Amino acid sequence: MPTPARLDPHRSALLIIDLQERLMPVIHEGPTCVRRCARLVEGAQALSVPRLVTEQYPRGLGATVPEVARYLDPETTCIEDKTCFSACTGRVGGMIEMLGVRSVILCGVEAHVCVLHTALDLLEKGYTVAFCEDGTGSRRPIDKHAATHRMIQAGVIPTTVEAALMELAGDAASERFRAIRNIIKSGPGE
Repeated sequence: MPTPARLDPHRSALLIIDLQERLMPVIHEGPTCVRRCARLVEGAQALSVPRLVTEQYPRGLGATVPEVARYLDPETTCIEDKTCFSACTGRVGGMIEMLGVRSVILCGVEAHVCVLHTALDLLEKGYTVAFCEDGTGSRRPIDKHAATHRMIQAGVIPTTVEAALMELAGDAASERFRAIRNIIKSGPGE
């Protein structure tokens, strides 16, 4: 299991899992999850952290929600359709390896299925894995709760959207912090 490490903006990637139009309305506190993920993706874009996106069976569940998709540049974002629960099996898994990152930050749905399977696979491959508790969701709160505990027990680092962005920025006097300052401030008092 990798030693928990700081999230380094030059050695981290953000993986957005299945935040899709037809799935989010049935997710417990779905609108809040979408807002927080959008803030995380916007912050990652401002910090030039690579962003990778999966869509579970998009023909049935739709595309990535517009609130998040607007921060995804097709030239710099790897977007993959999948049917496997883990996001590590196809192009996204290969892209993570190609990027040479040491840590992967996760957000998305469902916590107890695709987020959990992905986190466990990334740990097995030797990555440091962090998940934003406030940027993950499931249809039922008990499923998210169980997945959260399982991931932590396996060695995944729990964090929040704001904490992850601040860790990636590193210093309040830095250009990196100035790039995300308004993104952090703009979030509703959730």
